[in-house]
Amino acid sequence: MDVQIGSSLRDRGLTPCGPDSPVLIIANVGTSRAADTTVEELAKAQRAVAAGAAIVTDHSFVGDLSEHHRRLTGELDALVSYVSVYELAAGPHGRKHVISKDPIEVLDAQANRGIDILTIHATFLRRHAANMGASNRLIPSTSKGGGIIARYMRDAGAENPYYERFDEVLDICRATGLSLSLGSMFRAASVMDAFDDANWSELRLMGELVDRARAKAVPIMVEGLGHSMLSEIPHLIAASRVLTHDAPYRVLPMATDRALGLDHIAGAIAAAACVQAGASLVCAMGRSEHIGLPSIEDIEEAVLATKVAVACGELARGRHYDAERQMARTRWTHGCKGDWSVAVDPTAAQDALRSAGRLDDQLIQCGMCGDHCGITAGRVNVSIGRRLDPA
Repeated sequence: MDVQIGSSLRDRGLTPCGPDSPVLIIANVGTSRAADTTVEELAKAQRAVAAGAAIVTDHSFVGDLSEHHRRLTGELDALVSYVSVYELAAGPHGRKHVISKDPIEVLDAQANRGIDILTIHATFLRRHAANMGASNRLIPSTSKGGGIIARYMRDAGAENPYYERFDEVLDICRATGLSLSLGSMFRAASVMDAFDDANWSELRLMGELVDRARAKAVPIMVEGLGHSMLSEIPHLIAASRVLTHDAPYRVLPMATDRALGLDHIAGAIAAAACVQAGASLVCAMGRSEHIGLPSIEDIEEAVLATKVAVACGELARGRHYDAERQMARTRWTHGCKGDWSVAVDPTAAQDALRSAGRLDDQLIQCGMCGDHCGITAGRVNVSIGRRLDPA
């Protein structure tokens, strides 16, 4: 099934979930402190796009969000995503006054700012709140957006407005060409918290909303997974895609909880497994994911690491064989350098060669081998073998 994600993605030739569709990388930016500025976050977003991100998700809570989104949508050569419920907690009043705004009116205003994808937390219901206290999880919930909508429901004494008024949400999406993403309240916050009844219940509810969105021709994707052991990822993604009717699946991957300061590596390892298992969109995890706000360098590094992970996962799905074959052939003729034009990131390859003063070298050996390059020796052995061949 080739499920498209809206006019903005179609215009760019990006249609996740089709058999030959590219896996898209999502970079995360946003203002969360008074000292953060739109200029800084825009610079981070531009660096992420240059490194290979197709989507930038804004997580801003602070500042003039309307102006912030206008700058992002107007100046980025990428799709812009936002988590709708964040704006309920944004501004000088903060989390204590989330019921001072109507969530659907806020979503309508956001949809008219040119944002391409809005995440809504529509699958956390009052019945789920009643069951959270009985959870056996080490960390019952990790979703920031889910926490905000839970406070709204508590303070307003009402059911989740995104779920109750989902038809209104769909009408706004159709009128503005907006794509929806269903945020997950119960994705795992620890690799020790395997999928449980809360996950499965939420996924079934997501499947219901996917069907309702498709009935109105509104493009939709679902968020899931979270922290998961590598051994569990294939089953979890396969089951999740079945329950959500093969909607494009967006993952926030992390293969261990213990990679503090190195979360870009743990995220990339998990991302490769997720892509192999069928994920359509992958959030780039930075090295400081769980201990601090990312620098511009952290975001670029996260996107590049995820780019390599996606390439590995797609190769396992049977893609990019021609590029891999080209790299192998040219390594045989040009040493370990191979053909940097088919590298996962040609710019990174050129930068590495340039920094080593070897960009123009015809034959490149790796740092460990030097004059004893195994590939060079292989060519010599083949040559000797041909001379000794009686034929």
